[in-house]
Amino acid sequence: MIMSRFVLLNVLLVLSFYTWAQTGVTFIGKITSAISEPVPGATIHILNTNFGTASNPDGTFELKNVIPGTYRVQISAIGFATVEQQISIEANSSLNVELKESATQLDAVVVTAQKTEEEIQKIPVSITALSSRQIQQYRLWNSKDISAITPNLYSANSGDNRNVTSIRGIATTSYDPSVATYIDGVNQFGLDTYIAQLSDIERIEVLRGPQGTLYGRNAMGGVINIITKQPTNRPTGFGEVNIGNYGQQRYSLGFRTPLIKDKLFLGISGMIVRMVSTPMNLIIHTSIRKVVCLEIIT
Repeated sequence: MIMSRFVLLNVLLVLSFYTWAQTGVTFIGKITSAISEPVPGATIHILNTNFGTASNPDGTFELKNVIPGTYRVQISAIGFATVEQQISIEANSSLNVELKESATQLDAVVVTAQKTEEEIQKIPVSITALSSRQIQQYRLWNSKDISAITPNLYSANSGDNRNVTSIRGIATTSYDPSVATYIDGVNQFGLDTYIAQLSDIERIEVLRGPQGTLYGRNAMGGVINIITKQPTNRPTGFGEVNIGNYGQQRYSLGFRTPLIKDKLFLGISGMIVRMVSTPMNLIIHTSIRKVVCLEIIT
């Protein structure tokens, strides 16, 4: 009985010390434009953590319970160039960032090619990254279209929409592909994995060369990473109608909203692609795309 109480006391002491060691601080800041006007709705994300928020109408933001340390923070907003910088978060620390218009400055590109969020310039890998804005501007509707603007990448189908992809000439038509395709970290495995339609995409990363160390089998030629947009504390939505040649029609709709602020988010998107010239060919893509739970330390 005495031994059990002694063990219980030690466990409580360890848990108390761990809780004390994990005590976080409140991280605040303000996002402004080049003419010192507040930027509302800007997304602030601490890389490689679950901490993220959006700026208020006056441009200010607040992140609670952040463990003190050195981090890299990414700030992005519609119409402005994305900024990424290293900061040291301590008690009473703050961050003031001035965003420049996207027409006058290039975006800071952050990728997850090596399973962590980091700047593309610091990755020793041959990689092409396409942002959400580029995907919209180039009118990329499916993963096959990426080959038009990505070096060393070839993607096509044999007439049945099956995905046959090669990078640097390495390809196969067997059921073990030589180029792995991932959507939100899920491997689209096999020859029967049809060409992915692109909707509500945050970015696309094409890694050239063998990537078996991090991505396992079927990555001898390289990897195509497709990352969809993450929901935030700010409710957003989109709707899009596209009409093309030969009766092609494409309808997409999506919605993202927080269920519990800073902890639980919901994202839903759906798509219908139809070729009127072939009435029997009706492809429907619709699903609950994402339910993301972010745990905040309390």
